[in-house]
Order: sequence, then structure tokens, then C-alpha cells
Amino acid sequence: MYQQSEIKDKNIKLAIALKVHELQRTQLSSLTYQHVESTLMDRWKLRKPDSLQDAVNDIMHLTAGEVVAFLSSQAIIMGSRMKLNDFDDLFGGDKQ
Repeated sequence: MYQQSEIKDKNIKLAIALKVHELQRTQLSSLTYQHVESTLMDRWKLRKPDSLQDAVNDIMHLTAGEVVAFLSSQAIIMGSRMKLNDFDDLFGGDKQ
């Protein structure tokens, strides 16, 4: 499923793309732009960067561990909202 980018600034998008490429190359090849952007958007809900320089600094200092921690917490939240029968396909439930 495609999610439209929440970030409009082309400089911030470029910095995120560069960071994604770095993390894919060095640590986590399955990481996507959307993973990194979502992590940053969640972080920036609490404290928005004061300037472009601050935003780029946040991006460049982001670690794969921080992205994975954010994605893990999102998975737990999504799982807690699901009903048990939503997991039937995982547990071999009745197929109709």
C-alpha cells in the first residue's frame, strides 16, 4: 500500500533519501523511505525542528535501531487493535 509523503520540502526529502540509502547499504537493506519518514514525523510531533539545518541534523543522526524501535512499537499498536479472528490465517483458522 502506497502512502503519500507528509513532507513537502525537497531538501528534507533529499536528506531522507540519502539517509535511507546509507542505512540500506550499511545496516538494513529492507528499510524504505516511508519507514524513515514515519519515524521522523513521529519524532517531530513532539519537537519540530527550528530550521532546515536542525531537520537535516536529525535525519543524519537517525539510526537503524531508532527506526526499528519505532516500527516495532507501531506493529504492537496495530496488533492490539485487531480482533483475534484477524489472525486466523496465521493460526490455520477455518478458510471459507
